[in-house]
Amino acid sequence: MALPLSKQISTAEVPVVDLAPMHDGTPQEKARLAAHMAEVCRDIGFFYVVNHGLTPSDMQAPFEAARRFFAQPAERKQAIAMANSRDYRGYLPMKTLGDDPSLKGNIHEAFHFYLERDAAHPSVADAKPLRGPNQWPGDLPGFRDALLRYYEQVDALAYRMLGLFEQGLGLPEGGLRRYFNDPMTMIRLLHYPPQQPTDSGEHIGVRPHTDNGAFTILSQDDVGGLEILGRSGDWIAVPPIPGSFVINLGEMMKLWSDGIFLATPHRVVNRSGLERYSVPYFLMPDYDTRIEPLVKNSGEFNEPVLHNTIARGQQLSCGEILGAVWQRIWPSLDRQRVD
Repeated sequence: MALPLSKQISTAEVPVVDLAPMHDGTPQEKARLAAHMAEVCRDIGFFYVVNHGLTPSDMQAPFEAARRFFAQPAERKQAIAMANSRDYRGYLPMKTLGDDPSLKGNIHEAFHFYLERDAAHPSVADAKPLRGPNQWPGDLPGFRDALLRYYEQVDALAYRMLGLFEQGLGLPEGGLRRYFNDPMTMIRLLHYPPQQPTDSGEHIGVRPHTDNGAFTILSQDDVGGLEILGRSGDWIAVPPIPGSFVINLGEMMKLWSDGIFLATPHRVVNRSGLERYSVPYFLMPDYDTRIEPLVKNSGEFNEPVLHNTIARGQQLSCGEILGAVWQRIWPSLDRQRVD
């Protein structure tokens, strides 16, 4: 079996949204932007954003850090392996998996870090699950500082966009923001080797999935490989647009909207013959936030179709959802399997 196929994109399927009114538009312009984003989220839940406020230099910084990190010898990366962390932080080698024996390993390596908290932070001091310290390499000067600076920049963008999602759902100001006081937000650095057309297709860069949080802000290099599952059932390529981010909604936003907003399945297949890097930021609410509808959907609710999605009516907390999902798909506490 050869690598899976996809078709080319059209902006009707993954539109480009101009965020300029978010920064300096009139209230009416911001309202129109929020309504447009809501329409896109009802139709596909996947879109590009431009005029987002980060400079090309800002966007390039995490890629430079990623290339430095992944170029290190294997033993240096393994020194901060996620398998040694109770809290799913650090380095993830290629094809490693968590507790689900039915899954196939992804052909990428990754580095995970979260909102930085010192040892005195209450949730760290109390040993709250998933809240331990980040693992940082000790021999890459400037690596930690560059990534934490990028986190602050994209985090600020995320909360400005969150206000537009509130407007688009008809929620009062702060209707979503109130769930993000001590969030579970995460950034991943991802490195994908090239896959050849003759590869079996049993393993791909990232297997089909939906994200679990509120929404994702993805920065991808110029290589390409991201694909989404269209309404027709075809896989659609989502190629890079210079200077843009790709935004996709997660299952928690879908449930908050009672299924009005979509969480679209996606995957990565690196067909380019080149090394690929990407940097997704995952906006996650507080650990104890209960994930339940905030508005009423009078129409159809699209039930989860993939293994790691969240079912309607579960009423679990963010921490409970993430703990179960991450244990299933990633190694931690010396539980490691290579497929």
